[in-house]
Amino acid sequence: MFFDIRSDAVNDMKEMIITIQGNFIIGGLILLVLLTGCARLPDYAMPRAGVYVDDPATIQDAFAYRHLTRADFKAKTLPPDRTMHATSINAHTCTRIRPCKDSRFTVSRARYGESLIYIGGIESITFEAIMIPGCSWWNPAMPAKNSAYVLQHEQVHFALVELTARRLTVNAHERVKTFMAIHPTPEAARAEIGATIKEWIRSAMDESLAAHTAFDQDTSLFHSPKRQHWWMEKIESELSLFQENN
Repeated sequence: MFFDIRSDAVNDMKEMIITIQGNFIIGGLILLVLLTGCARLPDYAMPRAGVYVDDPATIQDAFAYRHLTRADFKAKTLPPDRTMHATSINAHTCTRIRPCKDSRFTVSRARYGESLIYIGGIESITFEAIMIPGCSWWNPAMPAKNSAYVLQHEQVHFALVELTARRLTVNAHERVKTFMAIHPTPEAARAEIGATIKEWIRSAMDESLAAHTAFDQDTSLFHSPKRQHWWMEKIESELSLFQENN
């Protein structure tokens, strides 16, 4: 049901006369600075959101939004589609949006003429971002001097996913008022509820890729701790406003 955002940090941050090379990826987005000052995105590095983790055992250790630590990156290797770039990636982070446990769904039975029908509804729903340690990888060969910057970079991506989840919660509160799944079986009604929630999450994640890309372009083309800190404060401020107003 859930869609993941994958975020990677690329190593080899080297100062150049024109700029700095060695930047960061979001969901496969890697920005390479050319000597012309332009950025080119390889096909494998384009932003992506999708279902990347289905193993219940891996997802079991996932946790809701909080500050990340080095110990949260527990994967022994990169995902198969990233292993060929292992020497160029500092960290790989798996995040996801899911409904909170207190979300409530209903399926009621009714008669329509001579037919028995089942009506599915969403009584209440909230969403949260989670980080999945089991598929999040930290390059053990990364220079220690880069650790703090890379960890904060991944933290901002996690914060952006949490912000997306909170915005989705607000939007969903209006959508559920008119949602109704009418089917001849309870299974079909539940299936439509699940498919609808999946589509809401997919759409929100797709829309959020623009913000992740903007962040990477702003902080990955140059090694800029001040600018990255500005982004961190900006997103945390927005998260605080959501908490105060909802």
